[in-house]
Amino acid sequence: MVQDIIVVGGGVIGSSIAYRLAQAGAKVTIVERGRIGCESSRAGAGMLAPQSEARSPGPFFDLCMDSFRLYRDFASELSELSGIDVEYRDEGALHVFFEDEEKRDSEEWTAWQAGAGLALEALTREDLAALEPAIRRENIGGVFLASEHQIENRKMMEALAVALKRAGVRVVEGEDVREILVEGERAVGVDCDSGRLGAGTIVVASGSWSSSLLARAGVDISIVPARGQMVAVKGREAPIRHVVHSRDCYLVPRLDGRILIGATVEYEGFEKRNTPKGVASLLLSGMGLVPDLESFEVVEMWSGLRPDTPDHLPVLGPAGLANLLLATGHFRNGLLLAPKTAELISRYVIDGSSAAEMEPFSLSRFAVDRNIESLARP
Repeated sequence: MVQDIIVVGGGVIGSSIAYRLAQAGAKVTIVERGRIGCESSRAGAGMLAPQSEARSPGPFFDLCMDSFRLYRDFASELSELSGIDVEYRDEGALHVFFEDEEKRDSEEWTAWQAGAGLALEALTREDLAALEPAIRRENIGGVFLASEHQIENRKMMEALAVALKRAGVRVVEGEDVREILVEGERAVGVDCDSGRLGAGTIVVASGSWSSSLLARAGVDISIVPARGQMVAVKGREAPIRHVVHSRDCYLVPRLDGRILIGATVEYEGFEKRNTPKGVASLLLSGMGLVPDLESFEVVEMWSGLRPDTPDHLPVLGPAGLANLLLATGHFRNGLLLAPKTAELISRYVIDGSSAAEMEPFSLSRFAVDRNIESLARP
């Protein structure tokens, strides 16, 4: 029988895990330092982009595609249960090239994906003009990825919050987990602001805040915050209907008429704020991609902290202490990877059957090569 479980962190990863475990019959408590979905899960753009994010074949690409295949049903399930439309959209995405170098850089990842039979179509300048007339005409073509979708991630988190309640998950908000309680070589609970909570299993899904908590339990892992700034603009009519990428930014059209422009990648510690430089670069890049945005109103700007690891891949599975599991470090792909991560962690807790699938993303990979810290960050 599944024992009581504590999930540390109430973002899309922690919430999805708790939801699936509760469905399996576990008694689950989420402890969240702020509010459910208040950090990077809410700050993202909601793109479900496995082909764009994984530029080479391998376990990470497989993980992304597996999660992507689960997503439509996952989104429908949450919408039906909560009564909140998470705005799942499947128009596809465009990558636009303005220089020969950009086109050459794309050839490697587009070639192996096309060879693997993935949905991908090379586009001429005329093709782009027919699909999205508002894109700047001084381009040299692009690529259309039909299997790149999106959700409205803020509504996704609202739906998950309702689903957690209906599944019987206890949600403790505004509580910081100070320490993971360890007896011998076994995690037995957590120490929160309001006191101690015991559990048979603890899952750490606290994103950028994971490293300091785990260090106090003797678990050595480097997870750092990568700030991403975003801007939203709105005009009388949305000029695009697809997600559009350039080398310098991406544009995401929302059903309410907003166009999201994102996103920076900055390693500035836990400074979650917008800067003139960041906002200006996004606006200039967005207008360079779709000139019509020049006359739009800036309606919102925000930032979030993505949890990044030395190799930019998530950390999943056992943490080296009995009863302690990790589901963190998802960097730019927390929303995309939530359904699969929830499946893997819940299966591991229930019967251990997902251990082999999580092995490429285990904590032990960092012990193999300590020089991995020197990898350049994107």
